[in-house]
Amino acid sequence: MRPQVVLDKASGDIWPKSFKLAAQKTSTKLSPVLEVLGTGESQIAVLSCHCSFLAAVTHGENASNRLYVINLIERRFYLLKRIVEPCTALAFHPYQEHTLFLATASCKVYSINVDDGTVTVMEGHKIPVEGIQSGARSPVVMTYNAKEVLLWSWPSLTLSSRLLHDDRVAVVWAGHVWQRNELVVSFITGSVLIWLSHKQNIQVHIEPPMGIDFDFKAFALSRGGEWLVGGGKSHLLVTYSLVSRCVSQVIQLPASCCDVFQPIFLPPIHPKFSQVLAVLNSTGVLSIIDFTNATKLKTVKSHRYNIDSVSESEDGNFLAVNFRNSTTKIYPVRAFFPEDPKAISVAQLAKDEVAFRIVEKREKEYHKEEDRRQKKKEKHKELQELLDKNKWYQILQEFTGYPGKYRNLIWVSILDLPRNYSVFSSLLDKGIHVAFEGLQELLHLSDGSLLKTLQGTLSCLAHWAPFLASVEYLPEFVFPFVKVFHSNPLLCFEVTITIIMNWCRLWFEFWPEPGVTLLNVIEQIICDTDSLFLAHLMKLKVTAEDYAWSVLTSAFSKMYYNQESWISVKAVLDKAYMLHNSISEACLPKKRFGVFTPIPPGGLPLFNIGPRDARDEEKENIEGKLRDLNLEVQFSKQSTTGNPLPNMAHLQQQEDMVYLVGQKELQKQEEECLDSIVNLRKRHLASTLPKKS
Repeated sequence: MRPQVVLDKASGDIWPKSFKLAAQKTSTKLSPVLEVLGTGESQIAVLSCHCSFLAAVTHGENASNRLYVINLIERRFYLLKRIVEPCTALAFHPYQEHTLFLATASCKVYSINVDDGTVTVMEGHKIPVEGIQSGARSPVVMTYNAKEVLLWSWPSLTLSSRLLHDDRVAVVWAGHVWQRNELVVSFITGSVLIWLSHKQNIQVHIEPPMGIDFDFKAFALSRGGEWLVGGGKSHLLVTYSLVSRCVSQVIQLPASCCDVFQPIFLPPIHPKFSQVLAVLNSTGVLSIIDFTNATKLKTVKSHRYNIDSVSESEDGNFLAVNFRNSTTKIYPVRAFFPEDPKAISVAQLAKDEVAFRIVEKREKEYHKEEDRRQKKKEKHKELQELLDKNKWYQILQEFTGYPGKYRNLIWVSILDLPRNYSVFSSLLDKGIHVAFEGLQELLHLSDGSLLKTLQGTLSCLAHWAPFLASVEYLPEFVFPFVKVFHSNPLLCFEVTITIIMNWCRLWFEFWPEPGVTLLNVIEQIICDTDSLFLAHLMKLKVTAEDYAWSVLTSAFSKMYYNQESWISVKAVLDKAYMLHNSISEACLPKKRFGVFTPIPPGGLPLFNIGPRDARDEEKENIEGKLRDLNLEVQFSKQSTTGNPLPNMAHLQQQEDMVYLVGQKELQKQEEECLDSIVNLRKRHLASTLPKKS
């Protein structure tokens, strides 16, 4: 009898006790060296990297799922865990012998130490995981399903990023090519996306050849990371060159290979066969194929029970074959290669067994692909020149607006948004911030998707800068940007950060009070343009806080801008441009805001703005008192020299004759205006100076 294990109790030994797996790795006989007999309805088993362990999950009649570990060195087995949910994916770490990854229908992934049973839970998926991948020297672990691809840092197993893609197309396979530090994701359509790990916003897209219209079900990566093969409900096998970034060839499999259910690259342990592929089809037949010259070497099948899946040890010595009758058999990989390669000929095998045909050889496409990439680079360069923000600014100056169809794209270019997907994803994974959990009751938005995007954007802002969670007008300020960019939450987030860091730095100096410095800038602009009008407002005790602060904190989305009005928004904008062009250089707001600084690629700026320190505020108060005292002395001198300040009745008379005022009168009114501004600053800064008589 063959050596075997029967998983019918909590622990036991491999029969016979003299069993040694290492002695069988050079065997050329296609016969199992160990049989693992499960007692459930089905069984999935995988080998560890150096064949020290075999992990098997059995599914019983009473929906009991058991995780067994067979220690192939100590020749014993034991029940490690009882699992409530069915197992959806199982894999050992490629170089950590004791680490097993197990995914269940609960959408969780467990990292289990098979020696002591300690468990680390990896949470982040919204639907059950279908595959777990990690390269031999990879610093990441990738888990994926049809909608999601998540990256986990190794060995901390913290969620590092979430690859964003079009979730309308199902993901079939995802992996990390550690040789070139690339992330590869394959889809049901046969298309392949490649990300550079250090630049996840840069993608390379490989499309399948024209005429390939079947659903792809499985992919396999070669051990050197050069090739990716994919197939599905067809007898065609598509080969992708990950080095040349193109489809290399399309192979028509023999008649016995009706489809591709699971392909695996075998290790190059034979001197005559450098690339050997094992292809399992849906009928349970395993075909061993020489990938280099498209020749079939062997066929493995059972007359009674079909093969369900295949697992290979990372060292390439053994293959675990799972059968449909809850049985796993371990074979030496060397047995799948022919004993004498020279003896292989077409005459020895049936025609249908070697009826390979290269449907499409695409060696010449390398140069075409290079030309295509070069043209794409040139177009990208032209687009960058077209989207140069200096040119867009000139157009804005000339036409005072952009075409509505392209306005969002243009402003994304002008603001130089980096699209930091990984950073944004890590903030999203932190969930809804506690400050915005009751946002629905506060805003009463009828559009659910708009509310969700607004809530997510506000939460990310609060996770990035906790101070912003206490700013009561933040939802009102962010909402207009969300409404414009709601189809792309990342742009909502980055646009808001760019606006806050570049144009809202003066807002929070006196928080929770309004931004006094900013309001003074506004009043200086009005004073420089129409000092008489500002004096009139001061007479009515109307300050910039009354007419400007609410407009600013709502990002110009008050009721006036949403309803019909006698004064059009265009007229307001024209007036704004007129003011910008007419005021003096000293009053330009840009001097206060500083130089525009975009979000850095790969990260977020440090939120270093907020309420002033008490000492800085006291220093500002003292300087303000000195300036006010100096103004009082000057006004006193004017009074003693026979030039008294005009009273309010005289000012009212001058306002009625605004267009008849001469130059000397205007200077007097400006002095009166200056005095009013000084009083306003005293009120905002809580000055203790007594009122003037």
